Parts: sequence; structure tokens; C-alpha cells
Amino acid sequence: MTIPIRETFPKRNALNEKSTPMKRFSRTIFVLLIVTGSALSQTEDALVRLRLAQSLELAGDWERAVALYESLYRQAPANHVYFEGLRRAYVQLKDYRKAVELVLFRLQLQQNDPSLLSSLGGLYYQMGNETQADSIWTSILAGNPTNASLYRLVASQQMEFRLYDQAIQTFVAGRKATGSEILFVEELASLYGAFQQYDKAADEYLRMLRSQPQQLSYIQSRLSIFLNRPEALKPIRQRVQEEVRQAESLVAIRQLNAWLQMEGKDYDAALEEYRLIDRMTGASGAELFNFGQRAMQERAYLAAARAFREVIEKRPSTTILPMARFNYARTIEELSLSADTSVGEVPAVETPAWPVSETRPTFGGAINLYQALRKDFPNTELAGRSLFRIGIIRKERLFDLDGALTAFEQVRGMWPSHAVAADATMEIAEVLTLKSALEQARSEYRALLALNRPEIRDRARYRMAEIDYFRGLFDSTTVILEPLTSNAQNDLANDALVLHYFIQENRVTAPSALAEFARADLLMRQRKFSEALERFKAITTTHPSALLVDDAFLRIAELHLVLQHPMAAVQTLEAIVNDMPLSILRDRALMKMGEVYERTLMNPAKALETYEQLLARHPNSVYVEEARRRIRTLRGDAI
Repeated sequence: MTIPIRETFPKRNALNEKSTPMKRFSRTIFVLLIVTGSALSQTEDALVRLRLAQSLELAGDWERAVALYESLYRQAPANHVYFEGLRRAYVQLKDYRKAVELVLFRLQLQQNDPSLLSSLGGLYYQMGNETQADSIWTSILAGNPTNASLYRLVASQQMEFRLYDQAIQTFVAGRKATGSEILFVEELASLYGAFQQYDKAADEYLRMLRSQPQQLSYIQSRLSIFLNRPEALKPIRQRVQEEVRQAESLVAIRQLNAWLQMEGKDYDAALEEYRLIDRMTGASGAELFNFGQRAMQERAYLAAARAFREVIEKRPSTTILPMARFNYARTIEELSLSADTSVGEVPAVETPAWPVSETRPTFGGAINLYQALRKDFPNTELAGRSLFRIGIIRKERLFDLDGALTAFEQVRGMWPSHAVAADATMEIAEVLTLKSALEQARSEYRALLALNRPEIRDRARYRMAEIDYFRGLFDSTTVILEPLTSNAQNDLANDALVLHYFIQENRVTAPSALAEFARADLLMRQRKFSEALERFKAITTTHPSALLVDDAFLRIAELHLVLQHPMAAVQTLEAIVNDMPLSILRDRALMKMGEVYERTLMNPAKALETYEQLLARHPNSVYVEEARRRIRTLRGDAI
């Protein structure tokens, strides 16, 4: 017997015969909660699968990743993240047919989307259908030929597949279509640079410079990237010089040309260019002054001297005259170190603008220039700096310790509140060290520790440690050095570490040898070279088993060079290399030996042989790169 459906449920009572609004609302909420919970569950599941697919992608497991991306994409084909993940997976698996079908389906949702079309062109190219790829890329550009972003989009796709020539053509076509001559300068310059077409790269930046001269500094920074390659400088300079001839009145082009001449170390040509720039801009010597400062920083002292001299002689009323005179004196001081410096190298002064006439760049001439600055600018820091330089010349160049001490003490007494006073105190302490007044020197250094100048304090600490080392107070030395060795940012950290390690290595195994070595080091600092040489030789005979014997031999070689005994230096270095197999200084000895052969004995063949020996015996040495550079130079490989 069939049972009616209604009889399978309990009979309703009077209260539930009719559904109330509250009950209907409750049932609706219940259904919504069920649906929402299901949706949230699906979303969480999709997120888990997406993260798993991305993890597999990172791990390179593309087969499993593509299966997950496919399931996700089927679930939500409009989701861009799923689409991109699946497209990437197909490409990685080289399943270009499926990738094309995927993009074509996507184009039904996003008709004529340039990014999708560009990607489709790339897929056809990867399939080997270059004609279809070109056709698609061309159609993208034809749809909106004045839209610069479309040219970038297509060219980037072409560059992805190393179609650099086509990318260049795309950019050039975009420039023509938009009518903008400076469009795509950066992109084209980079592409030309990649092809080593540096003249064309320079052309692009010249385009920018002609219309935007204020971009000079930026253009210099971009060209400097190319100039890291030795072969780039010549074609770039040639192209810029051609531009100068065509546009002589454009100051920015001339400034770029002058900068390139400086980059090429052609300081005479650069000086001539800056003369013109200075006149064209009415700079009243400022351009020449700036050139002189940079040339001086690059140790092109002769060119710097000429520039500063022109500022002094031709523009005596300029506000930069005092510093021009000071810098001129500095260049004369540096030129005096060169044995081949002659009268004609620095232009003669017919009618000096200041009460000094120096006929040749000597230390006497430099001192006279500094004295004139003191007279013309009394009670100024410039006068203090001039007197300080006189002290430096007397100490380092003439080794007139009493004269140097007088100058430095005058500086400190007359300008106690200026920074130059601290520098003078450092030099006073050094002179006292040279005069063997070690306790006085230490007191001078200690006074500097109270200054609010970290670099001065650190230098003073290191010098105090050296003085204690010279006196044989090795415990005190290591205590002072400790904080310096722990600060890797400190310029003195390496020197402090070397001295600290040297003391720690020898103070227990050979304390008497270490004390003798320290006394010999002091003699070497004091320029008592012959006496220091005998002391170091004595260490090698009286302490032949000490760990520092190889260091003593190295000092002996250095002293032989100072005393102009190059062959004796070579023989000493050979002893380190051949007779001390456990020495950590053998690579350094080989490097030094090669330098002696190359620069002092003028024997390139022996120098080359020595550098090659260094590479063969010590491939991990810190001197390897320098040795290779020297080898390339000696062989004529370096330009």
C-alpha cells in the first residue's frame, strides 16, 4: 500500500500550521549561511592550491604546477592570476599550442588588448612562426600609431627574445610616428651600447642634451656606465667632438666634451675647452677654477697649476682668488716632487698680481707662495692653512724638524679655534716622535682625545699605540689598538689589526726580537735608514728562528730601495721567496720584486716573469689582480 507523503511527517499542531515571518527569515538566514560557508570553503581551497602551484613553480616542478593552474583556471577563467600562472607554465613546458589557445580565449574576454596581443606575438615567435609574430606586433602599432607606450610594449617583447635589431627599428619607427626626436633616448642608447655601437649611443644622449641642456649631469652619469669599458671612450669622444664643430655655441655640448676629455685624462685639451666655456658663460674664472680642482684631485698637477694661474693672472678681482692662489701653491708644491719639472712647464709670470715671483716650481717657490698668502690674508683660516703647508714641506720634503715644529706651533697658537689647530697638533706630535721625544709626543696625542672629531681621535689613538710599541710597551699597545680593530668602518682598522696581530704573534715566542724590531721601526720612521738597516740585519742573525724574521727581511729590502740599492733589495726579496717556505709574505715579496724590476731596474722581461711566478705560486693572493694588470701592461694588452 502506498503511503501518502504528508503522512510520513508528524502532524502539525495549531502553532505550525501557518509559517510566521520570523520563521521564514530564520530559514533564509540558515540557507545563506550554508551557501556562504560553501563559498568560503571553496575560496580557501583555491588559495591553498594557488600557493601550492606557486611553490611548485618556484621549485621548477612545472608538470605538477600546470595541473593545479588548469584546475584553478577551469574554476575561474576570468581570474588574471590563474591565467598568467597557466600561461607561464605552458611556456615553460614549451607547450606553445596550448598557450596560444589560452591567450586567444582570453582575447574573447578582452578584445584587442595590446598586452595580450603582444604576448601572443611572442608565443608565435617561440613556435617558430616569425611571420605571424611580426604581423601581430605590426597590427598593435597600426591600431594607434602615435601611442608611445605601444612601441615600448612591442619592443620589450622583442628584446625578451633578443630581437634587438627589431626592437631598435620599433623604437625608431615610434619616434618617427610620434614626431618626438627625444622619445626612447634611454632605450635606444642602452641597445646601441649593448651592441658596442657607442657612437650611436652618444648620438641619443646628444639628442637629449640639445633640447634639455639642464640634463647634462644626468647624461654624464649615463655615459659613465659605458666608459667603464675601455673601448667606449674613443668613439664617444669622437662623436661629441663632431657635435662641437657643428654647434660651437652650445655651452652644454662643450661642457660634455670637456668632461669626456677629463675622463680620457687629456687634461691639456680639457683645459682649452674650459677656457672657452669660461669666456662663453662669463664665469669669471669659476669654470677654470673647478677644472683645476678636479685636475688636482686626479694628480694632474701641471694642468691644474695652469688653470689656477689663469684665474690669478687674468681675473684678480674674482671672489675665488684666495683659494685659487692657495691651490696654485699646492700644485707647485706637488710639482716640486717631480725630478723632471722644469721652468717651461708652468707659464712664467711677467707681471705678478701678488708680491711674489717664483721662477720655477720648487719647494722654495711653494713656500714663498704660502708666505704671500699669509701676508695678504692675515688672521684668516687660509693664512693658517698656508702656514700649515709650510710646516708640512719642512717636515716631509726638507726634513727640517725644528722649522716644521715652529710652523705648526704658530698655527696652533694663532688659530686655536679652527680645525687646522687639531691638524697642527697631530703634526707636532709626529715631529716630536721623529725627534725621539716620545713621551711629549704621546701627551700631544692624548690631548686630542678630548676633541669632538672622531677621525682625529682615532688617528691619535693609533699614534699613541705606535709610540708604546716603539718603547716596547706591548701590553699598553694592544689595549689601545683593541677598539680600533673592532670597528670595520674605521680607515685605520686594517693597520691596527696588522700591528695587533704582529705583536700577539711575537710577544710570547720572541719578546727580545720584537723589542729590537720595534726600535728598528722607530729608526726607520725617523729616516735613520742606514742605522735601521743594520738593526734589522742584526735581528736576522741573532734571532734566526723568530717568526718575525721574514718581516725583518722585508724591511731590509725596503731600506735597500730607499738607499738606492735595488739589486740588494731583489736578493733580499728572493731570500723570502726561496728560503722561507712557511712565510706568509712570499706573495708580497714577489709583488715587490716585480715592481723593482719594472720601475727601478727597467727590466720588463724579469718583471713579467716575476708577476707570472706570483700568479702560479699564489693564485689566491690579494696581489693577483694587480699582478694581472701589470702583466697586461707589460705585454701591451692594456690600452
